Amino acid sequence: MPHFYVKPENIKNGLFSIDGEQVHYLSDVRRFKTGDELMIFDGLGNSYKTVLTSADKKHMTGKIISFSYQMPEFIVNLYTAIPKGDRFEWLIEKCGELGISNIIPINTKRSVITSFSENKSERFEKISVAASSQCGRNDIMKIEKILDFHAACQKAAKDENFITILPWESASGNSVADIFSKNTKYKGANIFIGPEGGFETDEVDYAVNLGIKTVTLGNNILRVETAALAASVLVLNYGKGKDEAETQ
Repeated sequence: MPHFYVKPENIKNGLFSIDGEQVHYLSDVRRFKTGDELMIFDGLGNSYKTVLTSADKKHMTGKIISFSYQMPEFIVNLYTAIPKGDRFEWLIEKCGELGISNIIPINTKRSVITSFSENKSERFEKISVAASSQCGRNDIMKIEKILDFHAACQKAAKDENFITILPWESASGNSVADIFSKNTKYKGANIFIGPEGGFETDEVDYAVNLGIKTVTLGNNILRVETAALAASVLVLNYGKGKDEAETQ
């Protein structure tokens, strides 16, 4: 069942309130009314089963019946170049549905898109919230500020108990499966995805010198968003699978 985002400050003392444009969607589109049960989440890991106690065209209130808490046990951060057009919005939506924790846009030597406006940032956040609502996750994927590639590598290298990978068309040998086949339990993973022209060799060398592992995603040259999703699915599969296997 889809659930709907409510700001944490609007949930307290066993009650909640909703206003703004979301009320229009819930009342006019979804036809929720007083007495109906509604699932909400606060983006901090809490999901609530509630019942509406009042509902009009501008404001809704309700009380909490029960709640649950769930946050990702395996964290995946996606450091990605920004693809052209609306493909970045599509990537945000799909990564939110998959369960990626954070997207960190990066600028590389071959990046075409190197910035976006505040209005774009707000739109990206709304897309992430909608993705959480649609797929039933209790948290919200964050889209962080753009980082220079070198700064991004340094940031990722500081994450303790994380594996950091960089898919590269010239990589040989290691696949994502190979990386996770070693007897190591990771807290999470960082994934680096380059722009349409790919990473330059000196950028890859810089990453490797910091301990970042290059991997292959196969023989085909993939678009930014395709590579990002393919790598994310593989990392989530092997990362979660290994963690679950070791806890059984």
